[in-house]
Amino acid sequence: MTRLFVAALLLVGTCGTALSQTVRFETNVGSFDMVLNPDNDPNLQPLVDNLIAYVGLGRYHFTAINRAADNNNTNPSDDFVLQMGGFMGFQPTPELWPQLFEAVDKLPEAIVDEDGDGEVDFNSITNSRGTVSLALAAGDVNSGTSSFFINLGNNSFLDSQGFVPFAEITNMSTIDTIMGLAQRDLSSAVGQPGSLAFADVPITQEQKLVIVQRAFVVEADEDFSFVGPIATLLQLQNRDNLNAANSLLSSSISGSDSSLNAGLSSTTVPEPATAWLLAPLALWGAARLRRR
Repeated sequence: MTRLFVAALLLVGTCGTALSQTVRFETNVGSFDMVLNPDNDPNLQPLVDNLIAYVGLGRYHFTAINRAADNNNTNPSDDFVLQMGGFMGFQPTPELWPQLFEAVDKLPEAIVDEDGDGEVDFNSITNSRGTVSLALAAGDVNSGTSSFFINLGNNSFLDSQGFVPFAEITNMSTIDTIMGLAQRDLSSAVGQPGSLAFADVPITQEQKLVIVQRAFVVEADEDFSFVGPIATLLQLQNRDNLNAANSLLSSSISGSDSSLNAGLSSTTVPEPATAWLLAPLALWGAARLRRR
């Protein structure tokens, strides 16, 4: 029984790196695919692992798209960003959302400045249309967690501010559809008047929030596993036990197929002018963090 329980906690695979995954985000107005680290830049691994861990733990399921910052014209390539991943989507009706307003349960920050000098330690691609970067607290390049934004135009001015693109959207049609929706300023309703994170919330024709209903991996390398990224982000440091559990899983269910589908309000980007994984693993990791 113990063997089967441990086997249920983990997916087949090693605790290796997570390169070249494609994650699909299904929303109530359409889907879009995000290719992680399209250039296989090893410097981007902490950012890739960060997003994969949130996907694997199911923490993007039923989250709200909270910011559709445009430039009030008819050319979508001149818009700014579409931001999501920071807040739950309960209740999906705008008037009721503030009553259950809650941030996504966050993992430790993604580190891109190891030496602590306030600068990103490497160079990467620029913030151009279709690229994806983590939202940051002002002035802190190591503050990225669950919230991310999709660049809608040439936002290269963000490069020097520590916003590091780590993925790209292969087809922007759903993103452009969302940007074409009406928007509402819900910042006062959530108790943060004027906050950029809630000033341009997209609203569907049915008067609902735009919701990420689920996010899951649709394409990955053969040795892909959620185990390594989740273990890293949950700070599960006893790798001997983790490796033993992986070995046990492989021997217990040999031959079976594994499935790939298994932010705070101050976290935002500035205006231009200025899981699939089984629940026991998530609960186990959360319990370990609480005991620390």
